[in-house]
Amino acid sequence: MNKYVLISAKVSRFLLLMALILFVSCKDKTIRNPLAPTSVGTPWEVLVVLEKDLWDSPAGESIFSLLREDVPGLPQPESRFEISRCDDDEFTGILKPVRNIIQIEISDKYSEPKLFFYRDQWASNQYVLRIVAPSEELFVFFVERNAEIIISYFELAERERSLQYIRKTHNRAFSEKVYEQFGFKILVPGFMKLSKQADQFFWASNYQNKKRQDMVIYTYPYTDKNTFTPEYLNAKRDSVMKINIPGGPEGSYMSTQEIDPPIFRGINVKGKFAAEIRGLWEVKGDMMGGPFVSLTRLDEVNQRVVTVEIFIYAPEEDKRNLLRHNEAALYSLELPGEFELETEEQK
Repeated sequence: MNKYVLISAKVSRFLLLMALILFVSCKDKTIRNPLAPTSVGTPWEVLVVLEKDLWDSPAGESIFSLLREDVPGLPQPESRFEISRCDDDEFTGILKPVRNIIQIEISDKYSEPKLFFYRDQWASNQYVLRIVAPSEELFVFFVERNAEIIISYFELAERERSLQYIRKTHNRAFSEKVYEQFGFKILVPGFMKLSKQADQFFWASNYQNKKRQDMVIYTYPYTDKNTFTPEYLNAKRDSVMKINIPGGPEGSYMSTQEIDPPIFRGINVKGKFAAEIRGLWEVKGDMMGGPFVSLTRLDEVNQRVVTVEIFIYAPEEDKRNLLRHNEAALYSLELPGEFELETEEQK
């Protein structure tokens, strides 16, 4: 039986978002239909099922504008999603396995706007969102009020798909090195090579001139309640990177770009507070730069701050998919107390 979450206009938005996060990220042990097709489509692509006359109306504009918003923290404009559309009578067998689908129905048979979230409705590893409303005006209002929930649903879906791939392909040797050095777990993407290990610092990279992809991990004691602020975390990042990541020319080093300030967001990870930062990095004294995403959490067992970060360098190329795929690895982080030691048979 397909799972779904129902959201109406009368429920707290905070509770809705928490329910959505749990819904998307929970370990689903439902036995799947072995004959169901695998979902199709490219990452960050959404099919909207909506009649063309409505697509050209304020209702269609509201959902189009939401999905085409720019991804935060990139050096050039790139939309959150790629969009395709079909009429309801065109939504047949060939389109039903698409990985991300939004179905919209506006009819006076409904008394209020509602959202329905479905997993594996017509294919495995598929995420479907259904929005119903009694009128166009209420639909537009409802979409605006629930924009964060709609976007988060598909962003979390794509993150989980990336994690599924990373779990299968991660560099087991480097993930074990991280565990031996720090005592926590994280999946290091399989294409990365070890670059540097130092005191409370780990750096891995794929070492490519184009589409360079790096992961950095560092820790430090938790001594101040003001640690989890943008000012403190950005200053700490700059100090750690300056020491550990030099540029090519002598005296050059990595730093956070100041022209476009990083975007700080407090989020919920495993039921606890975490700080997510998206921004741009540059090498002082060199011409390199690009986007980064960091996740900072408190290791309560050892009273230390743990930061895991990915950054990429891909000049003259789009960066959304590359960044989004790699940042999924950050959410594989398991701190002490969040996992049990694996047996030799499980490794």
